[in-house]
Amino acid sequence: MRVLSQPVFTYSVILTPGLQQQNTKLIGFYGPVAGLWLDLTVTLAGATATQVSNTIDNVIQQFEIDDAFGKVALQVQGTDLSIINDLLQPQGQRTAPPAITTDGGGAGSAEWHFYFPYTISAGDMPAQLKITFNGSTSLQNGGLTSAGTVNVVLNVRSAYLVGFDNPTLRTFTSNPFHQQGDNTVGNYLPAGFQEEIFAFTLADGDGVFNYLTIFQGGGTFVVQQPLNDFVDADTMLMRSGHLSGEFITRIPQWIVDNTTQATINLLTDSVIRLYNLATIPQKQRQ
Repeated sequence: MRVLSQPVFTYSVILTPGLQQQNTKLIGFYGPVAGLWLDLTVTLAGATATQVSNTIDNVIQQFEIDDAFGKVALQVQGTDLSIINDLLQPQGQRTAPPAITTDGGGAGSAEWHFYFPYTISAGDMPAQLKITFNGSTSLQNGGLTSAGTVNVVLNVRSAYLVGFDNPTLRTFTSNPFHQQGDNTVGNYLPAGFQEEIFAFTLADGDGVFNYLTIFQGGGTFVVQQPLNDFVDADTMLMRSGHLSGEFITRIPQWIVDNTTQATINLLTDSVIRLYNLATIPQKQRQ
């Protein structure tokens, strides 16, 4: 696949106690977008000495892509980016965001750079990029009680396809009601859209998961799919192997409608975060 690389924008901010919403940037119309190169560098000065921060993806409060018509294609927290990137990587290679380890003087830095293969069709261009940065406390935890001065640089470049088009991915994230036992999540799926990837994370890891069941159009996709099925599939298809608490389903694409039923059964209660990556069905694009 050949791509044309063009810069979008380089953000450079010093975090304040509050949120910092950045000006909207256009993703230039050089063709359909194959993905974005993201290079995030975070530097601390005067922080708590000899401590480890939260991972640096926490400095992004919201990462949003809108199409040319103002419709949201992607609107997620910075901590969602690594999960979505896991789902999209064709080589199955995870790129985890690092944390910062401060020296004796409370200084330190870390860089996270990766290719984010999020697609936007030519018909939805030029797209818009909207970014909001978190407050300076976003890196703090039980050890790093002060982040000091936090300098953030985020460089965004776009990769454009040459010679053919692709559909616009649209991401729907949610935190459904959760409890021990059955958790019905079908109502949280994007009705009328073609589901490309359905995945979820559990805050308390693999140990709380029991099984997943999905019915569609009177047919069965999976019935009481257990943990070992997910682990085995990740072992076979992910170069990085299985990540505890991350569940990637590998079932056929389908259009979500009123026949869709999905249930996540938990051995003990845990926060569930759903990730639905979808496109507009072909018949609606004509």
